[in-house]
Amino acid sequence: NMANDRSGSSSSSSSSDEDSDHDEPVEVADENDEDQEDKMEVEGEIDQEEEELVEKASQKRASGPPTLSKSWAVKTQHVPTFTGGTITHCYTSGLLEEGSSDQMTEEPDHRHAFLILPVGGDLALVDAQRGITLGTVRGLASTAAGTQEDDDDDELDMEAITAYALSYNDQMLMTCSHNNMVRQYKVEKVPKGGIISADMVSNSIVSLTKSWGKSGHALPVTLMQFHLSNVFLATGSVDGTARIWDVRGGYVSHVFRPYESIDGGGSGRLSVTALQWMPDVQNLVVAVGRDDGSIAIHDLRQDQQVTLLHEHVSAVVSMQWPLHFEQVKLFVTSGRDSVVNLWRIEDRASKKTSSQKKTKTRNSNKHDKKGGYTRIHTLPVYESVEGMVVLPPKSTNHNELTIATAGGKGRVRLWSCIDTTENTPKLELMKEQPLGESFGEARGGYMRMIYRGPHKLMEDMTDVKEQLIVADAENNVRFLSMKDSLSTTRTIVGHNDDILDLKIIPSNEVDDEHDSTLPERIAVATNSAQVRIFDLATFSSHVLDRHSKTVLCVDVSPCGRFLATCGKDKEIRLWHVESLQCVAVAVGHAEAVGSVALSRQLGRYNVQGKAAINGGGSFAVSASVDRTLKRWNLPGSQTFEEAASNEEELSLKSLVSARAHEKDINVVSIAPNDSFVATGSQDKTIKIWNSSDLTLKATLAGHRRGVWDCQFSPFDRVLASASGDKTIKLWSLSDFSCVRTFQGHLSSVLRVRFLNYGMQLASSGADGLLKVYTIRTNECETTLDAHNSRAWALDLSSDGKTMVSGGADSRILVWEDTTKQEEEVENAKREEELMLDQKLANHLRHKEYFEALEITLELDKPRQALKAFTAIIDSSVEGGKDGIGPLKDLARRWTKERLTRVLQYCREWNTRSRNCHVALLVVRSIVSTIPVHELAAMDSVPEIMAGIMSYAERHFDRLDRLHESSYLIDFVLGSMGSFGSDKSNEIEDFATWEASSKLVLPPVSVDGRIQVGGKDLVGVAADVRGAHEAEGSDDEVIVVGYSSDEESDSAHESSSNDHDDEES
Repeated sequence: NMANDRSGSSSSSSSSDEDSDHDEPVEVADENDEDQEDKMEVEGEIDQEEEELVEKASQKRASGPPTLSKSWAVKTQHVPTFTGGTITHCYTSGLLEEGSSDQMTEEPDHRHAFLILPVGGDLALVDAQRGITLGTVRGLASTAAGTQEDDDDDELDMEAITAYALSYNDQMLMTCSHNNMVRQYKVEKVPKGGIISADMVSNSIVSLTKSWGKSGHALPVTLMQFHLSNVFLATGSVDGTARIWDVRGGYVSHVFRPYESIDGGGSGRLSVTALQWMPDVQNLVVAVGRDDGSIAIHDLRQDQQVTLLHEHVSAVVSMQWPLHFEQVKLFVTSGRDSVVNLWRIEDRASKKTSSQKKTKTRNSNKHDKKGGYTRIHTLPVYESVEGMVVLPPKSTNHNELTIATAGGKGRVRLWSCIDTTENTPKLELMKEQPLGESFGEARGGYMRMIYRGPHKLMEDMTDVKEQLIVADAENNVRFLSMKDSLSTTRTIVGHNDDILDLKIIPSNEVDDEHDSTLPERIAVATNSAQVRIFDLATFSSHVLDRHSKTVLCVDVSPCGRFLATCGKDKEIRLWHVESLQCVAVAVGHAEAVGSVALSRQLGRYNVQGKAAINGGGSFAVSASVDRTLKRWNLPGSQTFEEAASNEEELSLKSLVSARAHEKDINVVSIAPNDSFVATGSQDKTIKIWNSSDLTLKATLAGHRRGVWDCQFSPFDRVLASASGDKTIKLWSLSDFSCVRTFQGHLSSVLRVRFLNYGMQLASSGADGLLKVYTIRTNECETTLDAHNSRAWALDLSSDGKTMVSGGADSRILVWEDTTKQEEEVENAKREEELMLDQKLANHLRHKEYFEALEITLELDKPRQALKAFTAIIDSSVEGGKDGIGPLKDLARRWTKERLTRVLQYCREWNTRSRNCHVALLVVRSIVSTIPVHELAAMDSVPEIMAGIMSYAERHFDRLDRLHESSYLIDFVLGSMGSFGSDKSNEIEDFATWEASSKLVLPPVSVDGRIQVGGKDLVGVAADVRGAHEAEGSDDEVIVVGYSSDEESDSAHESSSNDHDDEES
């Protein structure tokens, strides 16, 4: 209505102008004609673009059916790497051999830089060049201690690492956990060339050497530092004590407890907040800073002499002697009291007083109040100093001193003193970080800072760039260049918090020859007011910081030049991606803006002028918690380019608005041809709107819970929706009916995307699972389980070969479609199996049984292996041998894996009686060749042998029964006698044979029954048998065919008579 009113007023004003002046109407008519011509040209370009896209899609489809995606693998990932604490930079390429500290043993190109960062009670090893986490240290310590995870997350993790230190030769890592266990690790060499893959495990870089036991501190250790000689290690605890360890023996040599202030100063807070060794191998001097602002300087060679400094009124966080302290004789300290103190070191002998020569009291050692150290300058920096480093001199002027400070204001500053030989030298501001590059005080400022330059013990490594590495309050690690103006060269995001939304930024250059390319950048909305642009090659990020509250949604234009963001501050902002400048802002919603979408046609972004303002160009659509839908017309890409170059922010106006749903709107999506707009809400419905005037086209109802996402197909007139009812529905845009329903998620489905030319769907859910469905078969092709919590974000590249997901577990995963690779591997394996099958057939045909057996064992074909074993045994027996000799020769050559596989085959073969002879013969050859202790040490061999023995006993019982049955035939033949021979001799021969014959298993009498091989031969009970023996009866004798000779003769006669009657 507002748009109609505005158009009516403009038309009335133009008509009044026409009556007043004759020249004006002509000009207005010309402008209208020009606008109409521009619109026609734009519509023609858009139609031509649509035809080109449709033609491309048809060509791709005509070229052959696309391969359905069935397998995905993680290509690269960004996981939480830093949650606050000490950061350390090191080289783990093994440039220094053990025992050498003055020369390089490999080429400089072979070194590799790493960062050691604390993360959640663990230590992460992060590639300093690519920002990829290569592994962690915690797992080794947990395994060594035999700890188990507790189900109660609130319970304190006693194995969490609270402090660590790296030796100066980058070869030894010391850690201390919350239970005060001190452990020593060895930093290994990386492969030659310094190339480390992202999937390399941490065990190949850091290995546990030994555990030193308890630290001896009463409370957790928070600080550890090595002496320059790598022989001594200092530890500081919350209990206020500092201990000095001899690394060679692993014992404590000195214990330094806090001293009472002579001036009565201090607040009683005695926690150790800073440790620092004097940078000299010969001087064993350590400074201990505490929470009450005191500093105690101890000399290990003269442990009775202690220097106490009490000039700070708050916790001391940084203390350093310059590397050239022998020339400048200075000591620099800083703390949270917002000052930096400069101390001059003088000869202790000149400062001794008579009071210091008294004997020590019971509760305190001999100490100087400020013995040898005089404060000569105090620099107010007006911020809580959290990090301070003394930079090495850049010229031959050793009297120069330069320091860098970082703190609560989130801005790094360099301070310099040209001549430190003056009586009162002063530090003056030399350089500071640009305001646009600084982190800022509102976001928490900086928390840590270290200096990265040439290696600590390698002065000839001049090619290493000097940098300052700072960690901010949001756990981001920034690299600042020392050359220019302390500008940020790159940023490693340590912790993202919840990933609420992400989008892949399309590349401006389109390569039609390659179907699959890894996207270069992604835009990520975390649970903060900043939007991060990640470089997927290095995971370095740039921050877009203009929102005042949490950003909820991001969207990228199809050209990849513009980015739209919205959040809880009720604003929609448009960004120029290349310059990272905000070029436009839209304000108009009454509540938080939950979703925003940009038009999808490339040609619309080239429309300029009035045609763009009147709706002929690109546009954005936003949906808010106030349940309204708004359309914002964009002025065009050229206007945005000019705004980015001038650092201006344009104001966008909404000409069309509509009340869309009865509950919160979760998502808004625009069709590929910009004709429709779809919205999904918590009221369980999806609504289709005309994009030009936001009039309602249709309402799609069918979900039982709120709708979290909806997307248009890029090729077909269908819409996919994801809901909290754990289902995905596919809707037809022709009749607005539901045509498919996909199930499988165990919780709410949060995101859905089309892939493979609209033939498949990819989804992510609150269960942390990612699923890929095939629309035609309505089946789930694969399930990807990589997130530990809700997978809020999901996006696909334009070619559909790369997928990026993010979730509440702060992880960003980049997935690669590996379907073709796995199919190629399967095809290669199948071809290899066919070749081996043909070789096997050839060997069997030529009776080359040994070669055939090796192929069958390699292909894991038990049936063919049985044939080969049978053939080998038969051929050996035919040659006059026992058949077991060749099997023993084979058993001697087999590996442990091969022996285990053969025994598994024998266990299966032994279950059938017709194969048991071959199986037991093979088992005999193995157990008689391989020692028993070796077989018992093999995995699963004892279980396999137990299975073989159970069936072997059954087979032996069967043989016993068969042997028993053979006696019956012998008895019958012996009783019948032999025609034409002497019966006495025959009986004697039979008696001899019977006496020499033995059963396989001896008869056993069990419960009065005679058993042979586990079966009863004589079924007469003992009492019955005894009665028969008492009567002298022969009824227990089993007679087959006749009972006596007379009965036999009578039976023979009767049978012959019957035969004669039959013949007659």
